[in-house]
Amino acid sequence: MAVRTPLYYDGSSIREMSASDITAIKNRCVYVYGANPSVDLSRVASGGSLGTFTDSRLRAGSATSSSYKGPNTPTNNNDDYNALSPGGTSPVPVTYDHISQTIESVSQESDTNNRRNFIYQSGGDIYAMSHTDMYDTFYNDVIDDLVSGNNRPGIYTVTKEYNVTNMTRVSDSVVFKDTKANAGAYTASGIPETRDQPTTVDNWYLHRVNQSIFTNPTISNQPLLIRTDGDFQQHNDTTLDAILTADIRYWAAQKISYNINGSGNQLGDPMIDTRLNSSVRRNKQFGSTGLSTTTYRSQVMPAGSPIPINTYTLKITRS
Repeated sequence: MAVRTPLYYDGSSIREMSASDITAIKNRCVYVYGANPSVDLSRVASGGSLGTFTDSRLRAGSATSSSYKGPNTPTNNNDDYNALSPGGTSPVPVTYDHISQTIESVSQESDTNNRRNFIYQSGGDIYAMSHTDMYDTFYNDVIDDLVSGNNRPGIYTVTKEYNVTNMTRVSDSVVFKDTKANAGAYTASGIPETRDQPTTVDNWYLHRVNQSIFTNPTISNQPLLIRTDGDFQQHNDTTLDAILTADIRYWAAQKISYNINGSGNQLGDPMIDTRLNSSVRRNKQFGSTGLSTTTYRSQVMPAGSPIPINTYTLKITRS
């Protein structure tokens, strides 16, 4: 089995296709796949097959307090916070497992009596291409194009944008959200502050690339097939698209898969979990110095700048 050169009829004689003719059919194959892909991603409520991603922002520690005990008390006999030991910040893990892959069960089309596939010439004789010939001539290159990491019809991607030109959003719900502690919401005057006060950094949404992103190529030289009566027949757009659609859907289901942080080419925007990189202890005195009713409070709060903790990247690969 090998790469073949299909034949077409130019109006007066049977000729071999040029390289540009074959490329046009490959591009047509990419285009028709976009209307009905066989490897799909969906946004699910939980349990997505592509795994779990974790957003882990910081929360404040537990606040501590102490009352003034007077000058004759052996411990804590000054108006300060030295006896307080507030707890430190800690991560708040939020998990996202919303992307699920479905590879459709697609059967290879039958080719009874070699009457389905395109024809080629070898040694002066004309033969119908086998399925493997079709894969070698067209579909393996098409698969390489589909998994290239470029925006191709029917391929899924993850973006931070809610609406993307030439793409259809799979769900209005996010597949991942990066949050961080809202450092500006924590104040000494608010002690005891609510420990978890998040703010959203970014959202990511699952999209599918529309067929319209790719120009439907014109097939000027339609390939020939052998009819059941043994004569040759030239394809038209309808019959050609039927063969290309069936074949590429079958071959994609055998070859294409998606993953997170595995092998293959990146699709869209990486999903990045960030976290503030520092903390600050704040103190607050409630009441006048030296009074028995005076209370001292301390709390450790998130601070600093966001740094990346984990990155989750949607990838596409071929087997």
